[in-house]
Amino acid sequence: MKVKIVLFLICLLTWLNPGHAQDRLPEGSAPNIIVILADDLGYGDLGGFYGGNAHTPHLNRLAKEGMLFTDFHSNGAMCSPTRAALLTGRYQQRLGIEDPLPGDWQEKGIGAIKGIAREDLYSTPTMADYLKKAGYATAFFGKWHLGNHPDANPRNFGFDTFRGLTSGDGDYFSKLDRFGYPDWWNNERLSFQEGYTTDVITDNGIQFIAENKGQPFFLYLAHLGVHFPWQSPADNQLETRQEGVDYTSSLPGPASKLGPHAPEEVPDVLVSMIEALDRNVGKLLAYLKAEGLDQNTLLFFTSDNGQYLDYQGETWPVVGSNGLLRGEKSDLYEGGHRVPAIAWWPGKIPAGSQTHESLATFDLLPTFLAVTGQPLPDPEGPDRLDGKSLLPILTSGGKMSERTLFWRTPEAIAVRRGPWKLLEDRSAGTLSLYNLEQDLAESRDLKADFPAILRELRQSRDRWEREMDGN
Repeated sequence: MKVKIVLFLICLLTWLNPGHAQDRLPEGSAPNIIVILADDLGYGDLGGFYGGNAHTPHLNRLAKEGMLFTDFHSNGAMCSPTRAALLTGRYQQRLGIEDPLPGDWQEKGIGAIKGIAREDLYSTPTMADYLKKAGYATAFFGKWHLGNHPDANPRNFGFDTFRGLTSGDGDYFSKLDRFGYPDWWNNERLSFQEGYTTDVITDNGIQFIAENKGQPFFLYLAHLGVHFPWQSPADNQLETRQEGVDYTSSLPGPASKLGPHAPEEVPDVLVSMIEALDRNVGKLLAYLKAEGLDQNTLLFFTSDNGQYLDYQGETWPVVGSNGLLRGEKSDLYEGGHRVPAIAWWPGKIPAGSQTHESLATFDLLPTFLAVTGQPLPDPEGPDRLDGKSLLPILTSGGKMSERTLFWRTPEAIAVRRGPWKLLEDRSAGTLSLYNLEQDLAESRDLKADFPAILRELRQSRDRWEREMDGN
């Protein structure tokens, strides 16, 4: 009887104090989790459903075996903001990151909110922090772009292992940033790796899985592909960045940050880059299946923002595609933030399913908390999440409860509720209202016809901005 009482007390204390539970989950009790984030991949870039010119059989197969998203959005219209929202499940404005972080190595990144006390700089939990607490091995391979300063290294944000670049872009072969500095790290030290960046990131990921497949693992593959410099896997014989040379020019020719190709060659080069990304997704899937890990792995693929249609107007007149969507990377028309997305979890996500729910990058963290049985942070506390779990949508085709979504850059703000989208271009001084169910291309401004909806969305905008800006 005494033994039973003791065992009961141990179980009760463990339940009351989950932080004292075992560090690792029993094998098979929770899925492995992989996030693949492409860079600058537009809504119309991929083949298959999205209608692009690139041949993408592996991503197409991923969609056939899982769920394809038609109304998924990056939280930002450029790199750093989306990455901050993805990792924290919160609007990036709460972290002071509304624009891409510059290449200055002193930029600290996540949590570096102006005026905050130093001891609180890195207190915001990340996706990796939560999963590590649940017993996962965690790794990040690829493009960080959340601060080059040593304090902003991914290892300080819950990742056991990091290999990749910390800046916004790097040469796919020489691994130099646009200022001509080496930018390829192995944890806290520079460590060059030979090979095409897209291949190297995937190979690092597979090696990590091989070393950690005996326990749950979280793998975040943040590809540089298909961000400039526009270089295909066959371009190693062309000009690559050299140490000490400035590559900040956006004009064609030597030392261009956009790569060695002439403007008219860029569309075909971009297709080759997309197809290289697709091949690497296929390589990863083949490894998971060969090792028998596929049935217990949740994989999510998406992009950090939309694609460039051109770059500096007629200087680089044709780049990629956002399909039927208006706009491109950096602006808040749909082309800037509606992105391709696919979820894959054999046996849990019905094969060939689609969802038309309005979802966003910051929904991934609460989804992974639900998948691993972890409670959400206090909704009134300092770590409260803005995203919502997608688990009912993934596993049973459920619906997202009604909510209002917001996007903001220094130049514009957008508000989305149901089919309605308010877009205010503050640099141009314009305000528009669109019904995306009837007008996905955002070609008809309806604000004069629906003044009540316009008023409601403006009021929501004002409340949200007061909250984000602490007023």
